Amino acid sequence: MTPPLSPAGNNGPAVRLAIVDDHILFRKGLRALLSGYAGIEVVCEAGNGQELLELLDQGISPNVILMDMQMPILDGLQTTRLLRTQFPSVRVVIISMHDDPSLVSTVLAEGAHSYLVKNTSPEEMRSAVLAAAAAGSK
Repeated sequence: MTPPLSPAGNNGPAVRLAIVDDHILFRKGLRALLSGYAGIEVVCEAGNGQELLELLDQGISPNVILMDMQMPILDGLQTTRLLRTQFPSVRVVIISMHDDPSLVSTVLAEGAHSYLVKNTSPEEMRSAVLAAAAAGSK
């Protein structure tokens, strides 16, 4: 099966993914899982929002960020707000253990493309990441 074309129309991966979570084992597990899907390339990992922003400032260019909500230093909500202004073309998918509807509404209103709970299926996560990339390429 041929991987989907990137938003730029070349043969690169459709998704250049950053994974941001303060739990290294969870982050590495997500990387192993999502790297196995055609069309998804994990371009960086970070332990919090500040580390992510530093990587982006150094020229790393994901088009989708899969990010935990609750992290030290700079959490998912604060980072989403900063990304919306500093890197508006990047799409954010929040993944969290919290399923409070008001929190979900707040995060989406602040610019996240979607919100997943950490017990979501791998296929749902893959679909959310691909949908975020497609939305960013329009």
